[in-house]
Amino acid sequence: MLKKQEIEIMRKNAKIHKKIFDEIKKIIKEGTTWKEINKLCWDIAKKHNVLCGFKWVYGFPDNICISINDEVVHWRASRDITFKNWDLVTFDFWIKDKQKWINTDAAFSVVIWWNDKNPAAAKLIEANKKALYAWIAQAKAWNTIWDISAAIQKEIEWAWYYVVKDLTWHAIWKKLHETPYIPNFGKAGAWVKLKAWMTLAIEPILWETSWKIVDEWDWEIYIEDWSLWCQYEHTILVTEDEAEIII
Repeated sequence: MLKKQEIEIMRKNAKIHKKIFDEIKKIIKEGTTWKEINKLCWDIAKKHNVLCGFKWVYGFPDNICISINDEVVHWRASRDITFKNWDLVTFDFWIKDKQKWINTDAAFSVVIWWNDKNPAAAKLIEANKKALYAWIAQAKAWNTIWDISAAIQKEIEWAWYYVVKDLTWHAIWKKLHETPYIPNFGKAGAWVKLKAWMTLAIEPILWETSWKIVDEWDWEIYIEDWSLWCQYEHTILVTEDEAEIII
């Protein structure tokens, strides 16, 4: 559990994090390159004296993870790729401060150009958001980890999508991935109880027609049947009452 000073650092990180996401949203269009986004993240982080947390963690080479359509997670921005209209793109970014090494992690998905040009992707994004805020409503002290997992699974399956079973979300603090590692499915009322001042980075990950992934043990993971996926993620602070969305 974090100290108040560390929570304040997270909140400070979050303002920079939001600025980076806002700037990404301003420039993404057909023809924008992965490398432009990667550089934008580095430039803003450097200006505000924080670190792009993904850079070199576990050896990852880039400042941000960017995934398109059926590409799931850990896709490297250094590839020479440009966005096309109607692509479903996910941006996953992580900030680490230089003072206490405190982290924030967040992600969002978007359709390039207009949602109505890719209604399947737009519907998937809305279902993801609904699942995300369902778990936020459960993230209170003395609820359990499985309460959140069950809430996510319920929302995803009610929307007739598939819940990820091979990837998890996690607590966050001085490391990006703190324990416990938590699945997006489960039975309510079991496992570890939440406590006030815990910080979690929870990320519902939805598949359109399959939950099976292909992992070639490099960085990139993709969906076996090439269907769509998307991801939303917030870093939150657990309290006795409603959770605080930090970013």
